[in-house]
Amino acid sequence: MRFKSLQKGIVTELISESKEFYTKVLGFRIKFESDWFVLLCLPDRPEFEIGFMLPGLEQVRRDYFRKGYEGSGVWIILESENIVEDYERMKTDAAPIDLPLTEEEWGDVHFTLVDPNGIGIDIVQAREV
Repeated sequence: MRFKSLQKGIVTELISESKEFYTKVLGFRIKFESDWFVLLCLPDRPEFEIGFMLPGLEQVRRDYFRKGYEGSGVWIILESENIVEDYERMKTDAAPIDLPLTEEEWGDVHFTLVDPNGIGIDIVQAREV
């Protein structure tokens, strides 16, 4: 298969809170918005998308798209080109940092936030591959 992108979708009652967090704290922009759905993307990478949708919508054809997120088992990883700069900016902006800037024994340098839905956001220094 030849996929072009990977998008994430979260079914949640907290659409406006999620939109506020991802735009104000993480710098995403609004790509599409309705009263029951918002699609956000990175400003310089519009193919990097995350969507938030209200639960229980009849127009959604399958039950697994209607059930709301239940608070565990999901995290999102964002690679940073300058982890120290991003960490300091978010600290200054009073972002909800859960784990301070940490260098792990396996080599990752990262910090974490928690979004309004309880989803962990792992901001990781980009690695050379």
